[in-house]
Amino acid sequence: MTRALTRWLVVGAGRHADRFGLPGLAGARTAEAAALCGSDEDRVARLAARHGVARWSTSLDELLADPAITHVYVCSANARHERQATRAAAAGKHVLCEKPLAPDVTAARRMVDACDRHGVVLGTGFHLRHNAANDQARRLVADGAIGDPLWVRVDYLHALREDDTARRLTASRSVAAPSAGAMAGTGAHALDLARWLLGDEITTVAAAMAETDPHGPLGPQRVVHVSGSAAGGALVTVTAGRARYPRNGVTVTGSRGHVTVTGSTGNGGGVVRAVTDRGEQVFEVAPHDVYRDQFDAFAAATAVGGPAGASGRDGVAALSVADAVDRSLTAAGAPVTVGDIQPFEKGAS
Repeated sequence: MTRALTRWLVVGAGRHADRFGLPGLAGARTAEAAALCGSDEDRVARLAARHGVARWSTSLDELLADPAITHVYVCSANARHERQATRAAAAGKHVLCEKPLAPDVTAARRMVDACDRHGVVLGTGFHLRHNAANDQARRLVADGAIGDPLWVRVDYLHALREDDTARRLTASRSVAAPSAGAMAGTGAHALDLARWLLGDEITTVAAAMAETDPHGPLGPQRVVHVSGSAAGGALVTVTAGRARYPRNGVTVTGSRGHVTVTGSTGNGGGVVRAVTDRGEQVFEVAPHDVYRDQFDAFAAATAVGGPAGASGRDGVAALSVADAVDRSLTAAGAPVTVGDIQPFEKGAS
């Protein structure tokens, strides 16, 4: 059965829409970019022309009034997410919002409540869930291939490039936070990936941070190290931040084996290695577009009323852990309990 095509309004005409959102929609099977909204008229016009988007405007309300628009992808500045997502929900549009949902947990909860109130599905843009290599690891853990999970480790540092200036990164996140924006960037993805792999919530954390090159041309290299535990007793280790030469990857150690994933924290693809009582298995996952797959998965979830694979409540949970990390950093690394823990929500994909 062929699903109906979903028509998307992309809100935000910055680098993320240009590099990931609009190309992902162009490759999707059940979604297409029907309109683009941004605050800079010249930029949004150029971006719409470059990606073949037929309609654009600087007026969000004008585009939301179009009954042909069924879904909204919010990838604007973090401080604008709540207002834009709430207006989209009031217009009856399903909302996929980039992480973090909002600058703080309270605002993110209001977004969840607004979407519930208006009967639309809210999803959080945790694209790493849509990497088939990460999903293979998750299924191995969920199926009991490695026994009871004892420890999960996720290392996800942004690899700095010549265009990654401190000024650009500051524009997309609050560097005044104790983690200096790391928990709003790769940290949000790493925390969610740890939760998702375990199928469990992180309940306590202790954090430390190291920095170097504060006056370098790309700004400081920064690593936030998080040690914690999940509700079921497994240990959790996460490193996040930015470095010139990061070494990223995923490991889940269980009572009867372990699974590792390499090459899975960028776009799609990677190598999964599982060592269990049955020996070693290696799964090589070909490159694929995780943003394309995220749009198709969200469209499928909304067709049945949700929930999304990574829901709004998942976005709130990751923000709650990130808030605890910042509180631990403020308290010189003291252990902190994560607030308002709820049972892990299993999404639609």
